[in-house]
Amino acid sequence: MPDTTEPNVTADRPNRLPWPPIIYVIAILVAVAIDRTIDLWPLPKAHYFIVSGTLVAIAGVVVAAAGLIQFRRTGTPFDPTAPAEALATDGIYATTRNPMYLGALGLFLGLAFALRSGGLLVVTPAVAVALQLLAIRPEEAYLERRFGDAYRAYKRRVRRWI
Repeated sequence: MPDTTEPNVTADRPNRLPWPPIIYVIAILVAVAIDRTIDLWPLPKAHYFIVSGTLVAIAGVVVAAAGLIQFRRTGTPFDPTAPAEALATDGIYATTRNPMYLGALGLFLGLAFALRSGGLLVVTPAVAVALQLLAIRPEEAYLERRFGDAYRAYKRRVRRWI
């Protein structure tokens, strides 16, 4: 009789749909629609917003890339629907549990300032909430099932965002 106490690693996975890219595409489409119909930009036109926004966007890409690189080093897929092969806890994952999502939010926020996009400024908090509900919560529940006490100990050591 098979052991039913251990999760079926190949059948159990964090999500059935790849929510992060779906969320990002929807957010960009909504931001573009907002920018084309309503001028929501609340701040004056200033060069330092473009420069600082560009720097924040670049930092977001660097943080997300560090997460992807650490996943590859750890030997686990970055596909949000694939079963985890290993628990990433080193590198950027020693500082934040969600560097790819954190980086994406930095990119969205930075681009909002660099492009003076009120639409991106408005959708970025919605992206954070959608990621939390549709991606992060199911992923964390999955990682607890998959890695048990090791993941719970990691959660106690490392904050979700920063």
